[in-house]
Amino acid sequence: MSTFHRRNGRVKYVPPRRFLDGLRLSVAVPAAVFAVLLVVVVAISLNKVPVAEKWVILKDYKAWRPYVDTQGNAVVPDSRFCFVRPIDAARTPRVTRFDSPIGSEHGALTYNAQPFMAFNRHFGSYHLADDLNGIGGGDTDLGDLVYSVAAGRVVYAAHASDDWGNVVIIEHASGSGIGRRLFQTVYAHLDSVNTAVGMLVKRGEAIGTIGGAQGRYPAHLHFEVRDTDVADPGTGYAAGKLNRRNPEKMIIEMRGAPAELLNRSPRIREGEGDMPFLDFDGSGDAPG
Repeated sequence: MSTFHRRNGRVKYVPPRRFLDGLRLSVAVPAAVFAVLLVVVVAISLNKVPVAEKWVILKDYKAWRPYVDTQGNAVVPDSRFCFVRPIDAARTPRVTRFDSPIGSEHGALTYNAQPFMAFNRHFGSYHLADDLNGIGGGDTDLGDLVYSVAAGRVVYAAHASDDWGNVVIIEHASGSGIGRRLFQTVYAHLDSVNTAVGMLVKRGEAIGTIGGAQGRYPAHLHFEVRDTDVADPGTGYAAGKLNRRNPEKMIIEMRGAPAELLNRSPRIREGEGDMPFLDFDGSGDAPG
């Protein structure tokens, strides 16, 4: 309808149409809720929803904030919460095959005392690792060597807490190019640590010895495999498997060699000589 008359110039007021006119809330509200739920479900299915293990924790350098307390005393930075920098991760060797972390390459003379995702009534949650023991049980394996299951780069090697004891975390790479992915193997409750952060280790190289978190538990190796790039001991029990993989299954799948083949560990780089020996007790000469 025209609102302006040419002869007498009269104008008829027409109120503007409201946006919500004719909108039925009984239909709109359920539709909006359904849309939000659909977006959440799709995001979860695409693994785009961040969880605690996925947050990037930036390293705090002294140039940004000196490590001193209120009295001016120096504070040692906590390396457990250091994001693995891409420039360092570029040195992480690619996995060629796996072996057992204790016993023989096949895990002979060992057993799994508490398998991955076994429910633990004491903690009221699921176990995120395999608890590996020497065949004698108890503390008979105390001090036995623990080996890196594959070539990798050490990103954590220290006493983590009373519950964890000494922990070594090794980063590994799989794939190449845009398909290159990083994952970690975790060796916990160690009696001693025979490696250091930043070192490149070979498959089958001794990185520590079996312990029980300084007597907190019977001697055993808490062994995990994680899809993560944050060097943080985290937790050993949870309501779900978080970013952990089944260690026993992965070792079998990544064995990469016939069952009867027990060849020497491959070199990390072509033409590489023997890895240098580090003397931790100070009784020998330091490497040059």
